[in-house]
Amino acid sequence: MTITRIVTSLFLLLLPLLATAGGSIFDLLYTGKDAPVALRLEVPMDSLLNKTRFEQPARAVFTDAEGKVQNWSLDVGIRGKFRRQRCEFPPLKLNFSKKDLKAAGLEKWDKYKLVSTCSADPLAKNLVLKEYLAYRAYNIISPWSFRVQWVEITYVDSNGNHAPRVETGFVIEETDEMAARIGGKEVDNAVGLPSTSFHPQAEVTQALMQYLVSNGDWSMPLARNVKVVEMPDGRMIPIGYDFDFSGWVGAPYASPTGEIGQQSIYQRVYQGYQHDDGVMREVATSFRDHRRKVLSLINKFYALPSEERVVVYRFATRFFKELNSMNLEDGLPLYEQLRGDVAEFIPPGADAKAFRSMGK
Repeated sequence: MTITRIVTSLFLLLLPLLATAGGSIFDLLYTGKDAPVALRLEVPMDSLLNKTRFEQPARAVFTDAEGKVQNWSLDVGIRGKFRRQRCEFPPLKLNFSKKDLKAAGLEKWDKYKLVSTCSADPLAKNLVLKEYLAYRAYNIISPWSFRVQWVEITYVDSNGNHAPRVETGFVIEETDEMAARIGGKEVDNAVGLPSTSFHPQAEVTQALMQYLVSNGDWSMPLARNVKVVEMPDGRMIPIGYDFDFSGWVGAPYASPTGEIGQQSIYQRVYQGYQHDDGVMREVATSFRDHRRKVLSLINKFYALPSEERVVVYRFATRFFKELNSMNLEDGLPLYEQLRGDVAEFIPPGADAKAFRSMGK
């Protein structure tokens, strides 16, 4: 083998490492495994418990995958709407310094959502873990999804007025970072985008994922709880997030979305746009192919009590069984089967033509 070929071979082997050199602060935190990372967050607890509107100085400490202790100053602010109002301890936004990230040779992405337990109720931990599992199932089914990292957070009061408290949570990848990872760019204003602008397979994948977890709290026309990424070819990729109102999570505060025909959070309502039957069945088959991995994820997630795992496992199993049965039915388009009894409910802000066959 010539020197040129040896050098070329070594370069090809090192290319993945070179491409990820530096990475982001999230990459340092992210393990890709369903195990928690210990995160120490030093914050002024009184400000957070009183839900102060302004960001507060904080410090985050964790050990990365290489065993190096990461110690970062940042600002922390409360976020969210419903959970901010309802929760004893609101969800947070972690805002790192772009200057510090650049100095460390990391990418510019600096703002991350931290989801943690809503209250001191022991059941609150299970709700967070089930929402985390929904994101992880999404990762298994499609690369067009947000990465998440499970964390065990030790909140330390920087003012010394409160004892440390340990909570379960997860950090969500920044939208711009996710968009760059899949090769596109976030659309700043996705409200009212025509149904024809979306990548068909991606749109069906997102809608079926929402159907899997039985989440009615999203809207493509209104861009609610959906981010949209524009790819180089101009097609739009929708990515869902925020699943705490889903039947999969089963939060006691969740309520059904009546305007789409949902009568219970456990009732699956398909809100996706109408597409060619071949596209619909292609995506449904892809879901079927990922069935074992999704069910295994649930079954082996021992952080959840066994009774909770059984409930989520059965909920997901029923989805795969019903979807496969519909996909095998040749006499009726899959879209019409999914829409079923709610076919006449058109999501607010939507064009009815995008949701049902004309002349039906």
